[in-house]
Amino acid sequence: RAKLCRCPAQLDVEEVVRDSAGRMVTWTGLGFARVRDGAGLTFRVENVPYPMDYELLLRYEPESAEDWEAVVSVSSRVLPTSSRCGNLLPSEQMYREILPHSQRYVLLSRPFCFEPSTPYEVTMRLQRAGVTQRHPGAFILIDSLVLLPRVSELPGFHGAEAAARQEELERYQCLEVFRMAPPHPLAQACARLVCSVSALMHGGALPCQCDPQGSRSSECQVQGGQCECKPHVIGRRCDHCAPGSYGFGPLGCSPCTCSPEGSVSQLCDKVSGQCRCQPGTVGRQCDQCQPGHWGFPACRPCQCNGHAEECDPRTGTCLHCRDHTSGRHCERCQDGYYGNPVLGSGQQCRPCPCPGYPGTRHYHGSACHADDHTHHIVCLCAPGYAGE
Repeated sequence: RAKLCRCPAQLDVEEVVRDSAGRMVTWTGLGFARVRDGAGLTFRVENVPYPMDYELLLRYEPESAEDWEAVVSVSSRVLPTSSRCGNLLPSEQMYREILPHSQRYVLLSRPFCFEPSTPYEVTMRLQRAGVTQRHPGAFILIDSLVLLPRVSELPGFHGAEAAARQEELERYQCLEVFRMAPPHPLAQACARLVCSVSALMHGGALPCQCDPQGSRSSECQVQGGQCECKPHVIGRRCDHCAPGSYGFGPLGCSPCTCSPEGSVSQLCDKVSGQCRCQPGTVGRQCDQCQPGHWGFPACRPCQCNGHAEECDPRTGTCLHCRDHTSGRHCERCQDGYYGNPVLGSGQQCRPCPCPGYPGTRHYHGSACHADDHTHHIVCLCAPGYAGE
């Protein structure tokens, strides 16, 4: 399988994480790359084990009932040196492949000769077939590019004995099982043959290389080499966090638990766990309103009449009202002060003259207000005191 990379000049590709809850699994690895109509992808091929011809198989899933096409080229900045591929230069000529909407994979029409220790790039532009106008709202989901070896080129598949092996591979359709995602369990005969193919290509069996932090043991599956991973850890070697989790370590990884209302996606930073927040939301999980707002997920500004910046994130009640104000919205004067502190009134809260001011020895009131007609200050006296 090739490594999927975004083309440097393209901003029209995004990662889409899928889970298998309640539906058939049609992807492998981390998930899909969601590619906009007319955008491009580059697959980097850097781990070829054996110099030979490989068929290229593209796994995909359309989002609508229309055919797509891929404009493909294969290139390398290094000249091939092996006796098998040395006389063949990677073709940079573009060619087209139709991706029918009714299928989930297509075997590209041209095989290519790949060799070890040589970096290759398989570049493709993906677009809707049969139309010239690109549509910004049309997407196709790309799962992976798979390199399928031409088994007949391997040393163990020459001669009379090889013909029997080849016949078994074709009778049980051993290689076809790797075309669909995910591959179906191998028949016993196929398992034996595929192990033989793998051993011939890699020059023997391969070590498990299970990551000591992410795997439960140092043993792996005989076919494919998959190690047994700790919670939320993936990879053949169990060496990185699954999409939607973070914090790779001895205990595995932790779920991102990004808020579905406040975050852009269920993906988070693989180290810190920080989710990508919608405008107006904050917090590691994007489950809080930004300062000065309340009512998640429908965050709205605190209404405090200019006398406070923050309010209770659940109720909207203003916190730490200034200027001698009080109330849910800092809309009235606190006891011992009078006026109209509502924003736009032009008034402030002033101390009650009863007869001194709050906080002084001569103040003997508890509250006051201005008479609507005379505008005189009417004091409410403290117990034991009377007004004139």
